[in-house]
Amino acid sequence: MGIADLGTITLMAAFAVCVYGTVVPHLGVRSNNWNLIRSTQNASILSFLLIAIASAALLQALVLSDFSLRYVWEHSSTDMPLFYKVSSFWGGLEGSLLFWVLVQSFFSMIVAFRYQYSNREIIPYVIATLNAILAFLLLLLIGWSNPLDLQGVIPLEGRGLNPLLQHPAMAIHPPSLYLGFIGFSVPFAFAMGGLILGKMDNEWVLTTRRWTLTAWYFLSAGLILGGQWAYEELGWGGFWAWDPVENAALMPWLTGTAFLHSVMIQEKRNMLKIWNVVLIILTFGLTIVGTFLTRSGIINSVHAFTQSEIGPAFLIFLAFILVIGFALLFKRIQMLESEHKIESVLCRENAFLAQNVLLVGIAFTVLLGTTFPLLAEAVRGTKLSIQAPFFNTIIAPMGYLLLLLMGVGTLIAWRKSSWEGLRRNFKNPLILATVGTVFLAWFLADRNLLWSVHTIFWLTIFVTSTIVLEIVKAVQAKSSQTKSNFIIVLFYVIARNPRRYGGLLIHFGVVLMFLGFAGTFFKVERNMTLEPGVPQQIGEYTLEFKQMEEFTVGNATHRASIVEVYDKEGDFLEVLKPSKSFYPTQPQPLTEVAIRRSFLEDLYLIFSSENGEEQGSITLRVFINPLVGWAWMALPVFTLGVGLSLSYRPKSLLANETILRERYLAAQALNS
Repeated sequence: MGIADLGTITLMAAFAVCVYGTVVPHLGVRSNNWNLIRSTQNASILSFLLIAIASAALLQALVLSDFSLRYVWEHSSTDMPLFYKVSSFWGGLEGSLLFWVLVQSFFSMIVAFRYQYSNREIIPYVIATLNAILAFLLLLLIGWSNPLDLQGVIPLEGRGLNPLLQHPAMAIHPPSLYLGFIGFSVPFAFAMGGLILGKMDNEWVLTTRRWTLTAWYFLSAGLILGGQWAYEELGWGGFWAWDPVENAALMPWLTGTAFLHSVMIQEKRNMLKIWNVVLIILTFGLTIVGTFLTRSGIINSVHAFTQSEIGPAFLIFLAFILVIGFALLFKRIQMLESEHKIESVLCRENAFLAQNVLLVGIAFTVLLGTTFPLLAEAVRGTKLSIQAPFFNTIIAPMGYLLLLLMGVGTLIAWRKSSWEGLRRNFKNPLILATVGTVFLAWFLADRNLLWSVHTIFWLTIFVTSTIVLEIVKAVQAKSSQTKSNFIIVLFYVIARNPRRYGGLLIHFGVVLMFLGFAGTFFKVERNMTLEPGVPQQIGEYTLEFKQMEEFTVGNATHRASIVEVYDKEGDFLEVLKPSKSFYPTQPQPLTEVAIRRSFLEDLYLIFSSENGEEQGSITLRVFINPLVGWAWMALPVFTLGVGLSLSYRPKSLLANETILRERYLAAQALNS
């Protein structure tokens, strides 16, 4: 028996274990047999180990270029660097599904043991829900998309990984998205467990806060890295095109963001309990929608996988999730009534609620724009295409309001705010935003900018001001008490309330992303034909073509145009090499862009064509992209902000966990 056969057998065994883990928890609760429930916890270890064996088998085959496996032949080759051989694990449909199952089983194992004491009543239903999800994925893997399937004739060479995917960001981007998608299954499972048990207090929200925030972070990282990959690899001069697969990842991010803000109202005020359950059902459901779009083959996208038979199965699973989830919600709806009401129009609860409405509205718009062409083609047989102007026209105003509310929510009080308090808190941010925008309008007067650009400038300065002034105010208040150094007090203030200031940092990361998008309004684009030794100017740069050069990197041969870049004073800046790349397994060359990065803008060169014989001219497509790098800076800011927020754990939750653990251990000792 070969390693591939062993891997397939372990997947079948893992499926049987997951079915056991789905059914037995309910039996254990009904018979009040905790030993039976504990067996499912042990089963979660077994399922993870079995899936890990299958994953190791595939990884070994990829590294050793074992083309007896169809998947290895389709997505790898002997001349590929080891780094990309490993990343091809998730570079194809079948391998990505196995990676998904591996991570899902790992998360299920952690949940089963992490919360066995503190959430003893609900954990059997949580385990059952996670195992049901895992069993469904394993069924697809075994029945239709097994990456360990063998082929009759063993080729000498493989097709190789898609060259577009041979990029460092693509080694991180897909796993990040998967971690985000899978992470949302945990709060979903806790919500379902609470609904089944009939126990819908705030405990499930507090317990899953870290899981939700972590899932949101990985989904954010996946989106940013995906945009960076598109910018550097696809060669069209931008990083977001409202592509259906981009939209598929964006939708759960939007509803997940709404959920993160909404649960804060439930924690503080015991409100919006129904809405929070709806949001987590929608968020998890949208991860399944995204999976369907990328794996059904019904959309054309460079991001999507090829045609497969598993697309309809995801639709059935989605329908099952929505029907079961909302049926349980309707059954328990009376116990989810809010304990308090909104007391004033001017309060943080209303600001958060308005943010929720906008985020869900944007998600619905994206869903409509993505799926309507598919529905139209299915019903009328007519192919439609909804392009970027549709999304920009509808979503841009909602995005502006969202940014405004982000600043308002920072300074407005819970429960009730007075007009005097609002005037005092928002006076300086409003002044700074207005003065800053007027200055920028004067400074950029020759650009003939649209009103939307000035709006973005005003909003970003306003939100940044609210963040900075909130931090300064807290530090000044503490400094007046302690007479300590500003920096020392700053660290002390942040350490005392890491959740608060971590959230403010995340908001600043969103501001950076908005500025990155705003830079597209300043974009300069031109086709330039360059003769050897004849400089040409674009913007603040002078370009001079020197010669053609051919070289080999990895498994690709590159034919590059050597272009020297000078500033407007004639000082040398950098040599750029936009090129065409030739891969042995690909019939057509790929375009490799060259980018000169700076704090304020990127010079972006695309090698279009080589004209004439030796010493002939070249044609370049040249972009000057302002502020693009600011969008990438959002990721380290998110990382720091999420890290701070994760360091916070509610004292009530810690105390409750300790009490429940001691009670459980005492009961175990008494029984023994």
